[in-house]
Amino acid sequence: MNHVLTYLDLADSLLCSTPTRAQIAGSPKLAFRQTYRIRVDRTMPFEFIANLMPPFCRLWEADVRFVYSEYDAALTGLGGDMQADAFIIWIDWRVYLKSMTAQEAIHWLNERIQKLRAATNKPIWVNNWPESLVETDTLFSFSASDRGWFRKLNMHISEWIERNTDCMLIDLAALAQGCSEPFHDYRNEEISNYPFSNEATILLSRHLSVHLLPAAFAPRLKAIALDLDDTLYNGVLGEEGPETVLLTEGHYLLQRLLLRLKQSGIMLTLCSRNEEQDVKALFEKRDDFPLKWDDFAAVCANWRTKAENLDRLAQILNIDPSAFLFVDDNPAELLKMAAARPEVHLFRAKRNGRETMKGLCHYPGLYQLHPDDAALSRTADIQANQQRERIRHEASDYNAYLASLKMRITVYENDSSQARRLYELSRKTNQFNLALRRMTESEVNEAMDINHYLCVAVFLSDVLSDSGLIGAFICRIEGDQAQLIETLFSCRALGRDIETVAFAWVLEKLAARGVQHLQIDTIQGPRNAPALDWLKRFVDDPSKPQSLHELLKRVKAACRDHPAMVEVKA
Repeated sequence: MNHVLTYLDLADSLLCSTPTRAQIAGSPKLAFRQTYRIRVDRTMPFEFIANLMPPFCRLWEADVRFVYSEYDAALTGLGGDMQADAFIIWIDWRVYLKSMTAQEAIHWLNERIQKLRAATNKPIWVNNWPESLVETDTLFSFSASDRGWFRKLNMHISEWIERNTDCMLIDLAALAQGCSEPFHDYRNEEISNYPFSNEATILLSRHLSVHLLPAAFAPRLKAIALDLDDTLYNGVLGEEGPETVLLTEGHYLLQRLLLRLKQSGIMLTLCSRNEEQDVKALFEKRDDFPLKWDDFAAVCANWRTKAENLDRLAQILNIDPSAFLFVDDNPAELLKMAAARPEVHLFRAKRNGRETMKGLCHYPGLYQLHPDDAALSRTADIQANQQRERIRHEASDYNAYLASLKMRITVYENDSSQARRLYELSRKTNQFNLALRRMTESEVNEAMDINHYLCVAVFLSDVLSDSGLIGAFICRIEGDQAQLIETLFSCRALGRDIETVAFAWVLEKLAARGVQHLQIDTIQGPRNAPALDWLKRFVDDPSKPQSLHELLKRVKAACRDHPAMVEVKA
């Protein structure tokens, strides 16, 4: 298990504080599973940043290769051969300071990016600019210096990013605020035309590697399984009692961060060797803890192995263990978890809670690009699922259980207002995902064209909770032929056959549009067996086109007595 300790040590050195160049250069070369190609169109060097990125990227088993344009202030060859997985437009905005207003500069950039977008649906990243690069700028107000131009530019870039799908911001202005030394280094600029300092370059490399790249290319983690003793506080609950364990300033900040992650959609769980009644008493008695008992979607506090408890947590949350980050201060527990569940992500908590907090701030897979509309209801919905499970055990039969829930399914057809939500669902759904397509925002927006697509967003509510958006079907239609290119359902909704009821509605809609045959896209992935097993109930060989009439009969028969009500929103 030496590779596990190597990984944990690397995460410590790169994530818990700002690493030095020597630490980065001396990092072990971990294995990678996926290679990504990124095209950089630039007006200033990017290589200084790219050269530092490999160790950071290996933390999420990625290898990133860069292809560079010539230095071109006009950005005439934007995108190159268009064969990249993502595009970075890397601009020294000072070049345009004297020749354009800030608004004109964004209009100029937009014209070029629209041509690039017409040729690709891949992510595009654009940098803004720090308002102040040198200390002498502090003598002048923003309107009496160039800072006013950059402030307006950054405002316009942010607005432009919000309006354009699959475009992301490399926020140099925000990174400059967290830099302990000046962001600009005139010596670098004189020697190599590269304007940024050593620390700025390291921060940029890490931000791209552990935040933006995994957010673009990999699903966000879904849950964190937390140890308690010497992880969320200093001390041992079973020995010292709830009143005596110490909440340091660092652990206070750590708990605040975890609460923020919960509010963003990450589910928090406890995986601890303690008595559950003692753990509950701890959170009830400690008013100084930012985290409360109800903030945890599930708790496993007992004396079983932590791997067994994580399996139970995964069962309660109805997600795959690979969607978990397991945080524990004990290296032995982390090694045991790696041996039993190698797919689980690992992070070693520090006795100094502030270092743990900083490490989680940079852990790949936790960064959030867009607001998650379902975030606030996710933990409550999972807790409601546990109530549903109790009701199911007490019900006389399965149909009686379903009827008692009074479920309402709401479907939206080709509703462009749901595009962002569908994009997020596509990015994070793993178990019930037939094609694992991971649609881009541009692809989802294209699927709203009612002349060529049937795009259905599925919402669910019952007597216990409003689950919000829980599923989607996207079909491409050509005459009497259709192709089901995306089928996804949230793990929160599984177990009530909602997916079958919604599928029957989709098939009826296709039939009404004259479709005779349906091709269903599927792929065998590492975690989507639940979706493939569901499809086998109705389709023997998904590689062949299906008779829509026969498929509809089978699906309708499977959900004929389902008590859920279906309503359609225009």
